[in-house]
Amino acid sequence: MTALTIKKDARLDLKTTQQNKELLVQAALVRGVDMTTFIIEPALKAAREVVMQSQLQAEEQKALYEALAKPSAPTKALKELMALGPIDES
Repeated sequence: MTALTIKKDARLDLKTTQQNKELLVQAALVRGVDMTTFIIEPALKAAREVVMQSQLQAEEQKALYEALAKPSAPTKALKELMALGPIDES
């Protein structure tokens, strides 16, 4: 089986406390992965979810706008209501 090699050509620098770094190192060791993998995989998953959710919201907003932009024909019930005339509030 041939391993797929992906060129890693971007660097991401993070600042944290020594205590946080030690905790990340320890957790990565427990998982049996390097620290980059331990940190980047959940971050990428969260990023995908955020982007997908924002795309869904944009699509939903567009659908709502399109629905409001073209008024529907009045229903039979609305026509009957309008035929009753103005409401007397006195």
